[in-house]
Amino acid sequence: MNSIQFGNKTIPYTLTRSQRRKTLSISVDQHGVSVISPSEVCLEKIEYTLHQKAIWIIKQLFDFKEMQTNVQERSFLSGEKLPYLGRQYRLKVIKTDTNKPSFRFYQGRFLAELPKGISEAEHRDLLYPLFVNWIKQKASNFAHDRIKRFILKLQQEPKKIVIKDQQQRWGSCTPAGNILLNWRIFLAPTSMIDYVLAHELVHLKHMDHSKEYWETLQMLLPDYQQRKEWLRINGGTLNV
Repeated sequence: MNSIQFGNKTIPYTLTRSQRRKTLSISVDQHGVSVISPSEVCLEKIEYTLHQKAIWIIKQLFDFKEMQTNVQERSFLSGEKLPYLGRQYRLKVIKTDTNKPSFRFYQGRFLAELPKGISEAEHRDLLYPLFVNWIKQKASNFAHDRIKRFILKLQQEPKKIVIKDQQQRWGSCTPAGNILLNWRIFLAPTSMIDYVLAHELVHLKHMDHSKEYWETLQMLLPDYQQRKEWLRINGGTLNV
């Protein structure tokens, strides 16, 4: 791990050299600062560029730190609450003679069935995948229903909406016209889901983040900036 000093702050970074790379790339995510450099660029030039971008880097690091909220992993035990569409629903686990674990939503709560011999320590390994699959199944219909009003306003329609497991994005729009959504966004309030849907739908018209893009998004969602900020601050809580 390399580092530079900027004032009283030490900025660690990982450096990867690539023979294929022709320009210097600096990126910041929840894991820190990453630099990809052409093989022939000397360390002095790399660190000079990092110093020039230090203020931006520090701001990005601060934003990611602010987003990182300590969310305790659920053990999927009876009595725990699981999030869905901005609300928390209690989980009830029943031990039965079944050979196959099951998971569903029933009468205002999540209901899971597990074989009698399963220990509490095994609950998460067995029920977490079932919870994720349940979210994905419900999310598809929900997203198609919520996006209809934006389609009417924009006169643009995605070819498909796909619910995926994405680590660093809430959504994306492919060149083929498909919208990909992170299943975790469906743990958030409906207004946040609307924001991500509208954000990606506008990319069917403007594939960049130009002035025209933001103006179109504001036409669909006049308060998109507040929703974007909520997601920036609270996105780290959207997990189980």
